[in-house]
Amino acid sequence: MNQWEVFVNDVKELAEDTELELTIRTLNPGIHKYTYKRVRAQVSADLKKHADQLQVRLGRGQLSQGRFSIKVLGEVQRMPAKYL
Repeated sequence: MNQWEVFVNDVKELAEDTELELTIRTLNPGIHKYTYKRVRAQVSADLKKHADQLQVRLGRGQLSQGRFSIKVLGEVQRMPAKYL
């Protein structure tokens, strides 16, 4: 189980069971803690629906009470392929 964190302006931005494009960061312990990824994902308020956990922070860093489960569908390339 991975633990992720996302920053949003409003929790309503996390529409359930739809494919979202989010910038998330890992909260897993270790050398790669706090690394960011741009991903396509599905989120759910049901903590048991998906294997990974998502912690939500609001725009100024306040921790939201709502927790979600998340399923990462794939990573989104930030740079066009011609520059890779």
